Amino acid sequence: MHSMAIKINVSREDQEAINRLLQEAGFPFQKRKFHCTIGFIEKMIPKEDLTSFGSKITELLQEYIDPLLPLYEVEKVEHLFGHVIAFSPTPKSLTSLKELNAWLFDKVQEVSSHRWGLNDETVPQNYTPHFTLWRMRRVDTRFKNLEELVAKAHPAYHLIQAAYVVF
Repeated sequence: MHSMAIKINVSREDQEAINRLLQEAGFPFQKRKFHCTIGFIEKMIPKEDLTSFGSKITELLQEYIDPLLPLYEVEKVEHLFGHVIAFSPTPKSLTSLKELNAWLFDKVQEVSSHRWGLNDETVPQNYTPHFTLWRMRRVDTRFKNLEELVAKAHPAYHLIQAAYVVF
């Protein structure tokens, strides 16, 4: 059984803006796609269903977000789970992200015919969608620099492309 993260990538312009911000804080340029993970299905999806389910759920998610034009407004930078540097959303963004997560919770069950669902950490009652920037076990001066830059600017990024990643 496989796991799947369901995410929304930021625009190309915002990818570049995030890299500039990270570089200003002392981090090297990254080629990865910055995104907000809005749900995670853990070790439930059979290999033969991965592509069809992933394609269907991202197609429906894209249709859902297109008219919304979701914006991830950054409140602060956090060190999460002991190994991730992430943006945390403002209360306004958190409300819309939690609505996306609740929609996804229902849609995953519907599309899978109730065979699987979001893991406990990413169900609507428990989850604060975050925006992963960097993997780092111990924070250093770059983290502090990034905290200061975000506190001054409170940037916002457009979430435009539904996607999934299989683990």
